[in-house]
Amino acid sequence: MTDLDRGAEVAVLSTTVNTEGTAYVDWPAVIAGAVMASAISFVLFTFGTGIGLSITSPYPPESVSAATFAIVLSLWILVVTIVSFLAGGYFTGLLIRRYTTGEHEREMRDGMHGALTWALGVILGASLTALTVAGAAKTATVPTAYFADVLLRSDNPATVAPAETESRRNEVTRIFMRNPAGDVSPDDRAYLSKLVMHQSGIPEPEAKARVDTVVGRAQAAAEKARRFALLLAFAIAATLALGAAVAWWAAVQGGEHRDQGFDFRPHIGWKGRLRDLVKDRRASSGQK
Repeated sequence: MTDLDRGAEVAVLSTTVNTEGTAYVDWPAVIAGAVMASAISFVLFTFGTGIGLSITSPYPPESVSAATFAIVLSLWILVVTIVSFLAGGYFTGLLIRRYTTGEHEREMRDGMHGALTWALGVILGASLTALTVAGAAKTATVPTAYFADVLLRSDNPATVAPAETESRRNEVTRIFMRNPAGDVSPDDRAYLSKLVMHQSGIPEPEAKARVDTVVGRAQAAAEKARRFALLLAFAIAATLALGAAVAWWAAVQGGEHRDQGFDFRPHIGWKGRLRDLVKDRRASSGQK
């Protein structure tokens, strides 16, 4: 064996060692893709909240049924999930370093990086959602406060001191919050009837009837919220599972464009479109 052959063999061995020593997971690309997906989903969900499609409120609008609103909200969640993980997975595929392995392994690596992007994106999304728990808790008390106001309505509010009215309203609210399903015990019902009698100045039978009516409405609202929460939880789980497949596929597509050296410049920006327009006009006029 000549010295030239030995040098070539050493070079090949050195290249192989460097390739095998490379980290299997390209974490910077995964993190970048997950941040991209989380940012897009946050923007879209914020827009959805503005038009009434909130995922943090446990109570659907009273004008529609729980099933109808859950279906509409599920479709919105599906759109947001697909768009965000398409962008995040594709972004990850473009940023992953090139491999010297075969095509099948490259696709597997790109796809697994897309799955990691999905997993990290879900964690980031859950963290962002956790920041809205306080707001959701305030929203959840709105129906309870409303039922307390309905229960304590009076035809002569000036006859009752405001401080006393506020104290009774808080007490009624605590009773309803202690029974989120609307199942108020007989003792609490009797006590609520007395509060209504003193607050509104109505007879005892009328006070009991008002309590029964309001408790029934509270139970109906709680049941509607329970069905809505069940449907929404199923929709979120299903769409997130679909998001994993979307992120896998998008990362593979991004990896293919990375290996092909896909040029985005002619497809984005006004400069690329203007350049294509000038070329077409020159070609049609016979200019060079």
